[in-house]
Amino acid sequence: MRMQKWDIWMKNRNALEADFKSYLKKETIREGATKIEVEGHLSKAKRNLRFSRSILDDLKDFYEWSIVGYYYAVYQAGLALCASKGYKTKSHIATISILIKFFYPQHLSKEDLKTVAKKVMAQEDIQDFVELKDYREDATYSISVEYERKLADNLGENAINFVNKAERIIKEN
Repeated sequence: MRMQKWDIWMKNRNALEADFKSYLKKETIREGATKIEVEGHLSKAKRNLRFSRSILDDLKDFYEWSIVGYYYAVYQAGLALCASKGYKTKSHIATISILIKFFYPQHLSKEDLKTVAKKVMAQEDIQDFVELKDYREDATYSISVEYERKLADNLGENAINFVNKAERIIKEN
């Protein structure tokens, strides 16, 4: 099985730095994000959480759209984190690179990460982000994948936790 780019970045900071510079050169990542953009992305993340929850509660059988909304809540929270470091992105993978570069300190052990979880993102959070992106792609493009309420609820919990963690990190920095 081929390793995902984000998994390589967590293990190899040189690969991360090379790709980060490439994204800057191609303007997939741009500098110049403002506080207004941080607040706007967080606001949109929370709005997407509310939308996804209302789909589950009011529309019942549209679980795939709830999953799509939860993914975009997480993505908007990721963009808010990027903007908090002064960056804007034009791609999901570039966003993940910024999250790893600035919020996943490689030199900390898993136990260290538990201790400082309010200030940094643990590997599991990044994996949840990528996993939710994969579910969003399946929900959007696949006709063979059936989603159940329980899956949507579980992904929703992950999304809520991610958005809340992103907001705490931004407020603390």
